[in-house]
Amino acid sequence: MPKIKSLFVVLLLSFILIGCQNNNLNLSEDVSSIEVYEWSSEELMATIDDKEFINELVKELDNAKTGTTSNMDFESPDFRLHFKSGNETLFEMGYYKKVINLDVEGRYWDFSEDIMYNSELQLPFE
Repeated sequence: MPKIKSLFVVLLLSFILIGCQNNNLNLSEDVSSIEVYEWSSEELMATIDDKEFINELVKELDNAKTGTTSNMDFESPDFRLHFKSGNETLFEMGYYKKVINLDVEGRYWDFSEDIMYNSELQLPFE
């Protein structure tokens, strides 16, 4: 009987730990490049294709603490990022040049989900 209780406790703790892991982006494909567009003019400003940086950013965003912006009034971001796999855009988000505090402090805002990511990683351009 004690073995069954111990096994149950181990399984329960495993499920709790698995449930606590963040998986914000839910990507089905690898990101090969990030296109950076000016928010207001939609002019292409840069294309980031540094695999090491892209992997670091995707990992950080995927595991970042997030905060909701659904009931907030705030300025639009400076840039719109297109995370791409080849020619396909996997997702888009906003990017602020300066770290801002919208429930969490960061630079990255998912405007389709009203979520701010707690990431201060700066893009390698400008």
